[in-house]
Amino acid sequence: MTDLKESSYEERLKDGELLLYTRNRIFHARIYKGQGVRRYLYRSLKTKDLHLARERADEFFHEIRIRKRDNLPLDNKRFKDVIAEYLKLRRAQFERGTYKHANKVNQQQTSEENLRQMVRVSKFLVAYCGDMPVEKVTNAVLADYVPWRRDFYRRMPEHKRPRNHRLDPADKTLEWETTFSLTVLKWAHERGYRGQKPLPKFRHKASRAKTRPAFTADEYRRLYRQMQRWITKVENEEWRYTRELLRDYVLILANSGIRVGEANKLREQDLIKFTDDVGRENYRFGVDGKTGRREVVMRTNALPYIQRTLERNARWRSHWAETGPSKANRRRKAERQDWLFPMADGSQIISLADQFDKVLNQIAMKQNADGENLSLYSLRHFYAVQMLRRGKANVYDIAKNMGTSVEMIERYYGRSATAATVAVRLG
Repeated sequence: MTDLKESSYEERLKDGELLLYTRNRIFHARIYKGQGVRRYLYRSLKTKDLHLARERADEFFHEIRIRKRDNLPLDNKRFKDVIAEYLKLRRAQFERGTYKHANKVNQQQTSEENLRQMVRVSKFLVAYCGDMPVEKVTNAVLADYVPWRRDFYRRMPEHKRPRNHRLDPADKTLEWETTFSLTVLKWAHERGYRGQKPLPKFRHKASRAKTRPAFTADEYRRLYRQMQRWITKVENEEWRYTRELLRDYVLILANSGIRVGEANKLREQDLIKFTDDVGRENYRFGVDGKTGRREVVMRTNALPYIQRTLERNARWRSHWAETGPSKANRRRKAERQDWLFPMADGSQIISLADQFDKVLNQIAMKQNADGENLSLYSLRHFYAVQMLRRGKANVYDIAKNMGTSVEMIERYYGRSATAATVAVRLG
């Protein structure tokens, strides 16, 4: 090995296009970009050995020639840098509120739920191949992502796993994640970051459409009775508030079909009271969801639950007004937000899942008869199933109210409309 002895060294190679030099006794290389632009590319060769430095400089030179030939950016774009750039764009769209525009051809939609999901998925992709040049993310790389992702949390020590992690990701989750990676790669391709490299097409496809777990009518009645009993067993004022909140939250979810995240963001001003064509009073919600802004009409039998919620909110605002300065500050913040489902301190709901699971465990109903885990999200499925079985609203109206597609309703809930029910409607 020939170690560098001099304090500085310079050598021009490749007809002067490549400069080999030292900085702090470490060899570096500089390549002229060409095309009349007096700009250069630099790379540390991470060695003090002259012969090794020449070999690495030569590799650097030929790498840049190949990138020029393939019309690739001369500055290497790593996949994680592209993802960060893409997320920055989508975050800016969300902050501008462009997700509310209906014209998808001229305006890409970005909702808060979309953005949160993309940020979550990007962490896995960055961990898997973030340091890889974006043009080297191929079909094979994406195909290998699936088994890597399935074992992600199994490789992690149990105490380091996040609280709400899922040890075995669902097929639909993997399908969404690989679809997102293709979206980012297509965006990078349109900006010339991949040169002439063909776009990969691999996308994991869910093996089958699995019907989502929903409460049966009997399970729903048991759940409601237990929530009522649970309320009567507590004397602490704030605990009782939370249990009453959970009860009405559950009842409204089950009678409107809105998503949990949509309910958590509802404010009182999002409620619009109206009278339908047969003279019944009801409310509709202005909801910001995955598909943008929409109006949701709940079943009329849920009107008392909304009224009870509004009355409780009014009482507790008076309660916050009578408390000390620190709680008064929280009260003023709550009044500005005006949440429909505020927590006992007036703040926005983060999650009622733990409270809901306690109620399910009290009646040994954490799983349904097929061994599937029931959750707050099962109330949305309960709504869809019940609406289909009653047969008083068509699939299109149900899909519109739930903020999903007719295809999704038919795919996941269609079999819940029994043959006898369909026969009655057709007859």
